[in-house]
Amino acid sequence: MENHILDIAKEASIYHRLGSHERLIRMLDHSRDGLLLEYMENGDLKTYLQAQDSIPMSLKLKWAYQIAQAVSLLHSNDIVHCDIKPRNFLLDSTLNIKIIDFSGSSLDGSRPASGEGTRFYLPRHWRDPPTVATDLFALGSTLYEVFQGTSPYEEIPSDQVEERIKRKEFPDVSAIPHGQIINQCWLSQVDSAEHVQAFMRDVIRSELNADHIPHLDG
Repeated sequence: MENHILDIAKEASIYHRLGSHERLIRMLDHSRDGLLLEYMENGDLKTYLQAQDSIPMSLKLKWAYQIAQAVSLLHSNDIVHCDIKPRNFLLDSTLNIKIIDFSGSSLDGSRPASGEGTRFYLPRHWRDPPTVATDLFALGSTLYEVFQGTSPYEEIPSDQVEERIKRKEFPDVSAIPHGQIINQCWLSQVDSAEHVQAFMRDVIRSELNADHIPHLDG
């Protein structure tokens, strides 16, 4: 019970530190029992991806940009999310990304209360905590799911996934437009989420007709 209260307090502190931002939902109130958050009518990104038969590439590119923007916002405020995945991004009424679930996050180097799932986990010594680098690895897996509609290694049992990742046997991204940025996240070749955000911004500007570019910062 005490840990639950501490997690709520930490999550509230993170919302207060981050303030108002287009990648965040609003915290309306909080107490020892939990947080009261703004309602997002389109639910979480994973459920949305699973429910749609077809999603325009322009929307996927916008999501990739906004996801990287959200992670960059956290890192620039000394917050490591520790559980980056599609279920922890919500969609507002106009399908803009909002990042959620900071209860297990690391704030100013504090010990995190959660960690990444197998398909989003950068292998490391079991005592090593999540870091910016592990968030970036999970960012790569999240972008893969945005573009492919399934999580990495979807067809492989979880107990085999870690060994594949250790051997750097990652899913093929050659069919994903500019999928090299996903590989770079997996291979720890990007140094920041801001780098991924800038990459996606350049892709959108160069690849899409100006009349069809979604408002990135909506």
